[in-house]
Amino acid sequence: MMASLFFSVEEIAVNLEIREVDELRAMFELREGEAYRAFQRGRLRTEAELRTAIRQAALNGSSPAQQMMISFLKSSEI
Repeated sequence: MMASLFFSVEEIAVNLEIREVDELRAMFELREGEAYRAFQRGRLRTEAELRTAIRQAALNGSSPAQQMMISFLKSSEI
């Protein structure tokens, strides 16, 4: 939940009363562990919702939203 609201790793650690913030940060840097996966799921879920709203604004004629969608397209190309 907190990752979906874009709280930082440190803020989440404080809220969950995790004293070893460095260990948690190390797991995130290695991109492994259930905590990292849960954090990414929350963050990506909200990012998808935001992109959906931006897409709708682009379809409704918003020039800034259209530019953002073009940027998303370019960054997602393989």
